[in-house]
Amino acid sequence: MSSHSSSFSYLCFLTLFTFFHSSLSDQNSTSNIQCIGYERTALLEFKNDLFDGANRLVSWNRSNADCCIWYGITCNNLTGHVSEIRLRGPDAMADLKSQEASIQRFGGKVNPSLQNLTSLEYLDLSCNDFGGNPIPTYIGYLRNLTYLNLTESRFSGEVPSQLGDLSKLRVLSIRQLYSGDQYVQRVKSLQWLSGLSFLRHLDIGGVQLDGVFDWLQVPSTLVELHLAYCGLPPITPSLTMVNLTSLSVLDLSYNNFSTSSIPSWITSLHSLVSLNLANCNFNGPVPAGLMNMNSLTVLDLSNNQLTGIQEMHNSSTQSVCNLREINLDWNKFDGKSLLDALTSLFECESSKLESLRFASSGLSGNLPLQLGKLKNLVHIDLNGNSISGSIPDSIGNLSSLQTLELGSNLISGPIPDSIGRLSSLLSMYLPSNSITGPLPESLGKLSSLELLDLSYNEINGTLPQSIGNLTKLTQLIIEHNLLTGVVTEGHFANLTSLVTLRGDANMLRLELPADNWEPPFQLRILTLNSWSLGPKFPSWLQNQTDLFILYLDSTRISDNIPSWFWSTFSGLQYLNISDNNLSSVSLNDFLCSVEPKQIIYMHIGNTNLSGVLPDCWSNWELLNILNLQNNNLTGEFPTSLANLSSLESLNMHNNKLSGEVPVNLMNLKSLQIIDLSENNFVGSIPTPIGGEATVLKLLSLRSNKLNGEIPDEICRLDSIQMLDLADNNLSGRIPNCFNNFSVMTGKVTPNPTVELAQQEFMGSAWLVMRGRVYGYGSILGLVTYLDLSGNRLHGVIPSEITQLVELRFLNLSNNRLTGRIPEKIGDMKLLELFDMSRNEVDGMIPSSMSKLSFLNLLNVSYNNLTGRIPSSTQFQSFQESSFVGNQLCGAPLSLRCGGGGGVVNDREEDERSDDGPEWGLITSIVVGFVVGFWVVVAPLVGSKSWRIKYYEYMYNIWCKFCGS
Repeated sequence: MSSHSSSFSYLCFLTLFTFFHSSLSDQNSTSNIQCIGYERTALLEFKNDLFDGANRLVSWNRSNADCCIWYGITCNNLTGHVSEIRLRGPDAMADLKSQEASIQRFGGKVNPSLQNLTSLEYLDLSCNDFGGNPIPTYIGYLRNLTYLNLTESRFSGEVPSQLGDLSKLRVLSIRQLYSGDQYVQRVKSLQWLSGLSFLRHLDIGGVQLDGVFDWLQVPSTLVELHLAYCGLPPITPSLTMVNLTSLSVLDLSYNNFSTSSIPSWITSLHSLVSLNLANCNFNGPVPAGLMNMNSLTVLDLSNNQLTGIQEMHNSSTQSVCNLREINLDWNKFDGKSLLDALTSLFECESSKLESLRFASSGLSGNLPLQLGKLKNLVHIDLNGNSISGSIPDSIGNLSSLQTLELGSNLISGPIPDSIGRLSSLLSMYLPSNSITGPLPESLGKLSSLELLDLSYNEINGTLPQSIGNLTKLTQLIIEHNLLTGVVTEGHFANLTSLVTLRGDANMLRLELPADNWEPPFQLRILTLNSWSLGPKFPSWLQNQTDLFILYLDSTRISDNIPSWFWSTFSGLQYLNISDNNLSSVSLNDFLCSVEPKQIIYMHIGNTNLSGVLPDCWSNWELLNILNLQNNNLTGEFPTSLANLSSLESLNMHNNKLSGEVPVNLMNLKSLQIIDLSENNFVGSIPTPIGGEATVLKLLSLRSNKLNGEIPDEICRLDSIQMLDLADNNLSGRIPNCFNNFSVMTGKVTPNPTVELAQQEFMGSAWLVMRGRVYGYGSILGLVTYLDLSGNRLHGVIPSEITQLVELRFLNLSNNRLTGRIPEKIGDMKLLELFDMSRNEVDGMIPSSMSKLSFLNLLNVSYNNLTGRIPSSTQFQSFQESSFVGNQLCGAPLSLRCGGGGGVVNDREEDERSDDGPEWGLITSIVVGFVVGFWVVVAPLVGSKSWRIKYYEYMYNIWCKFCGS
């Protein structure tokens, strides 16, 4: 964006110059010349085709005859001709989508009457909304134009080549980067630029040039060239360029040159001051010559595939010392240290570098001691690398430093005391490292500091009281460290600007001298989970009327919630006061006040709340996430709660709620998580009414008193990933429509996280597996879970269940299921747990189960299974208890299998060999006798010729034997 800033600065300079020139002309004018009549008429016709929602052109009317004093109009003081039209709309990016900005923009179309203003030199219609109309061709008739700015005005279509007739033009900007895909401008050829021999500034960013292969054939007079987001074709050796000796700003960012390294011809642009090649997908090393360009001060090479910087041999490193901004974010300097990557820069005696950005580029190694030599540094961003070691003491030499960002690295050791010398520092961002040791007292000397983020480290010791000196500090974030000790009012004495205080997951204790302490700050965000604040509810919160986030989880509060709570926190949106003792709280007083609540997230689980859950939720219409788990709530499910259309996650696990679950709950279109497990709900399983799709991912009704059959309508919950109906009184058959579950069958790929409250939160759940409870958060969206155990289900296991090829946990135990294990169960290749113990299933274990390579828990015990256990390394690793109570044989059981697959007991086999007859031997003797008699003896007795032949044969053998 640096080149865009340069472009804006240049445009501002020309604007101021023109205004100054006009002012001098006004002072030297000796006559009051009014505008020319036909030009006034042309302007009124121009106005008629404009939509002016803000009435900015109210002065443009016939009763106000002198058009030279109309809004946005300037006339030549000598001729009276209109020379300038300045009708720029709001250009701040923050306002582009606001309703006010939309009203301020002109709309409609450009009337052809504009071509009658033949003396017009300056035309600015930028940042308006012309609704996709093309740039008018008749602008090419305004031959005296030197300045034309149509930037971000939502033109579309072909850019007219008639713009090439504006031979006096010095500035041309038709950039369109932020107007949306429906407003696309294209250029088939840039040949028309050849007629603009005075052009110095050209910005056609966002105009599609994908078919223009000679895009470097631009006027040699250019000082600035902006071609960002143009879809430029790949750079090839045949691409030639003109001699751009005056070019100082070149922006080619956001074009995909994926097959190219950075072209060497860029180093021949000796006047170049600013170069932006961000998001160009360049690969290979950065050319050494690029770092040795004498005039270059701004270099942006971020978001490429660059692997390093070529070394400069036999050349001076003085040029690199002139660089003021280097941006190498999001590249691939894997394994290189910062010193390796920028060796020549750290050799500078007097570097002018002000901004060093190297985030997420694979850097490793330590922070160099030489970092302290770059004394002009204002910004350091090295976030998201693998930098290790400690922060060097020389960091204290960077007296101009304003931002220090080293988050998400491997930095260890303490923060050096020299950090206190950074008197200009505005932001210190060091989260997600391994920083240790106590915090230095010198932090209190950072008089300009506005942001201090040290979260997710291993910082120990106490919080230094000098923190209280940071009068400009707006955000103090020290959550998830090992801080201990006492925090007093002295730590906050002068924090008058503090808006955010995040201190979760430390072991700090807040001690105040009196209950009437009034903090000097007015917080918007306060999170002190795991601090010791109790036993009383903190009374000093009563003056924090701007809070919209309040987290006081596990703070040892044992008290009533004060009556001023909701009147003080009327704008509160996120509340967590879980894991405290709120047993004396009146639910009606807390939940049923008349005023509508702004709450989006509320967690009051594990707080010993008791009593009937009131039916007064109609005032909570913005509520997305409600957690009331592990309390003693009684009564029926509130009807008004079941009608909260904004509800996304509901957790009432482990209470004493009773009655039936309202059917309306299943039709809430935003609801993704329902956990009503371990209550006393009765009746049938609630199912959605009608055919509308739901987004429900988790439904847990475990351990209630539900009865009846599992209805087929439950299969309408096609997005379900976790279904837990265990430990109820359900009967009937398992529905054969579970193959409608699109995630479990692999028809839909899930997100790893279950995003709630407009991605502010990740869904979480506790699931029962192997008799233990497991918590899931960041990967909840990848869990697939079906538990029907502990009911009275009967019938066969439907074969359709084997189509749940993405299912990981399947529990059908403790039912009355019969039939056989489906043959295709081996198709469920991701299965990690399969429990069908204590049923009445018979037959053999399918051999396809040997393909379940992820299976780490199997239990088929106490069924009527027979035959051989499939042989595989996976099966033989299970315990014998997984198979007992059946007629199975083979490893891992001690029972061996016979030839037919039946059971052979070794002990019984031994007893048969010792005490019973040897039937095998007897049989062989009988068979041998029969065969011998009928084959040898019987023919000799019955046939004379056989006897003669036989005796002759035996006589010959005898003679041979005797003769030998």
